[in-house]
Amino acid sequence: MTERTTEVIVVGGGPAGSLAALTLARRGIATLLLDKKRFPRDKPCGGGIRYGLYRRFPELAEHIRTRVAVHEIRRVRMESPAGHSVIASGDAPFYLTLRRAEFDAALLARARAEGARVVEGARVTTVERTGEGVVIRCVDGRHFTARLAIGADGVNSVVARAVGLTSGFPDAALAIDTMEETSLAELSVAEPDTMYVAYGYKGWPGYGYVFPKRDCVDAGVGVLLPFFRRVLTGPPYAHHAWFLEDMAARGIVRGRSNPGNFKAYRLPLGGPLPRTSADRVLVCGDAGGFVNAYTGEGIYYAMVSGQHAGEIAAEAVRRGDCSAARLADYDRRWGAEIGEELRDSVRIQRRLFANPALADAIIRAAAVDGRLCRLFALVALGETSLRRHRLEMARRFFLARLRLRWRRRSARG
Repeated sequence: MTERTTEVIVVGGGPAGSLAALTLARRGIATLLLDKKRFPRDKPCGGGIRYGLYRRFPELAEHIRTRVAVHEIRRVRMESPAGHSVIASGDAPFYLTLRRAEFDAALLARARAEGARVVEGARVTTVERTGEGVVIRCVDGRHFTARLAIGADGVNSVVARAVGLTSGFPDAALAIDTMEETSLAELSVAEPDTMYVAYGYKGWPGYGYVFPKRDCVDAGVGVLLPFFRRVLTGPPYAHHAWFLEDMAARGIVRGRSNPGNFKAYRLPLGGPLPRTSADRVLVCGDAGGFVNAYTGEGIYYAMVSGQHAGEIAAEAVRRGDCSAARLADYDRRWGAEIGEELRDSVRIQRRLFANPALADAIIRAAAVDGRLCRLFALVALGETSLRRHRLEMARRFFLARLRLRWRRRSARG
């Protein structure tokens, strides 16, 4: 009989893994979290998350505010492929921007404080399921055992592959994202409370973004991987630098790109995996495909899926049943909260990325209807449901298009 190291092993210490470990530890479950890096560590990411984070995780709100330099965004400039733009604003913030190095370290520290054991510098290479549990082996020869494992180990998840939940995300479901987090001394913005988002930037199937932060600026582009390989080609930094040069020429940023701060990474934009649970294993965060398919935002979904994974794992351990049938409750639970939103995001992405003219029409319509503009921003940033406002948005879009046509006819005489 193999001696068990702990009850649950969490692989990955980002927002998904930290929330899973924190949730388990709070429920009295012996938890071990493994991460290949040492914290604080850099994480390729735009570093933006919906303001609703505070409502969804009220018990973490004060911890985040005191440990992380969070910047509130109150205006969103949205731009279409043809260059039409509109600014949405409101009394309450739309969005939060932050540095992932600080944010992830703060969440991991909270998991530690709740009682989770954390081992850094542990790169997992294999996951083996046995009749008694799981065996996790690291590249340095260490191995750990538990009743079940939670994979929060990113887009190239070793855990998800090992148990057959995926053989890897297909190219059509991946984007190449670039990001550069540069200090305000080198790169700044004209309007610190305004974030810039270009849907279908220059007609590409993807987006461009500029996120002001407390002491730096984060900017980059995201493009679907097949388009990048077929059309753009070359090193990702060339396209990133060209984007920032364009932003500087238009006065959106001031300064120049610093190639030393540049990172490129793959992001899953095809929606969650068909199954995110298996015998003795759950996956969450990017490992399970929990990313908004047309904005690229994944932090919020990582935290939500991580918390649900922790709750289900705790219940399974207490009942002594870590079977696939028992853990399938995880798929149902996250599906009830964020499944609709993530499915809608895939549908929106496929329509907008494939049809730049539609994105142009939506932005132009939003420019003549303030309510439509605000609703579009709230839906895009995850602050409200598309389905809740779909009929109103369709009606307002139709009426705004009629108004624009009338204006053009009047201008012609």
